[in-house]
Amino acid sequence: MIHFPILKSTNANSILEFSHFDMDALAGTWKKENVIMRDCLKINVFIEGSFSVFSDEILHYPVYGDICLLPPMKMHYGQITKQMHINYYQLDIGRDALSAIPDGNLLIDRLIDLTAHKDSFLRPSPEKGKDALRLCEEIETALRKEEAFLAYAKVIEFLSMLYPLYKSPTSVARADFSLRTLQIIRYIEKHYAEDVTITEIATKLGVSASFLSRICKKEIGIPIHEYLNQYRISKSLSLLKTHSITEVGYICGFCDNSHFISIFKKYIGTTPMQYKKQHR
Repeated sequence: MIHFPILKSTNANSILEFSHFDMDALAGTWKKENVIMRDCLKINVFIEGSFSVFSDEILHYPVYGDICLLPPMKMHYGQITKQMHINYYQLDIGRDALSAIPDGNLLIDRLIDLTAHKDSFLRPSPEKGKDALRLCEEIETALRKEEAFLAYAKVIEFLSMLYPLYKSPTSVARADFSLRTLQIIRYIEKHYAEDVTITEIATKLGVSASFLSRICKKEIGIPIHEYLNQYRISKSLSLLKTHSITEVGYICGFCDNSHFISIFKKYIGTTPMQYKKQHR
């Protein structure tokens, strides 16, 4: 694995980093319990590996040339179930990373907006897939030669190529959820602010709680209460900008302030107060 900061900054909004993961990975290197939410635009271009990525309520199985574009704080996780070789590129881009060029921030904002209404995964044509991989290779070559300005220019070219691709993407192979799992997800989206229990959801859907737990664990990969907590925390992030911590915890369905703080720190890595200070 190699990692290059293209722009060095302590400000999360200005981050611009390139990584190349080309390594042997043991089973369990990625676990479904390790939910990821990055405070930047995250782009992956896949080359090799038989793994799964959960995002947008869909379990994806990326193949060579697939591209994944995840907006800031998008909940996702990967799973590696057996030992294998993995190979993919990753770009982490803050909202202000391209502020030095005209309309640079606008380009990033448009890409973020696109993924709010479309699946994060894209399977481009073979030609476009090769172009994406070629640009990633050129970014890496420039960084190895310590030509940061050239790498920066290639990043802009890469993002400019992605925008028209994401405006009309083709589908990516996926494992669609069953009707029951979709009903669980929709129920949580509608009632996450309430005191939701597995028994209550099961009763509403006309099935047993044990059946509901099994199907959720099988298709989503985590227990229902875990998914509920993840969804609540994802909703809390934007609310923290305009509401107090106590208000946000109540709005998002947490029984008390200490429970909210504990769950928030588990997934985000900081307390709600620290998060508010960082994003003020």
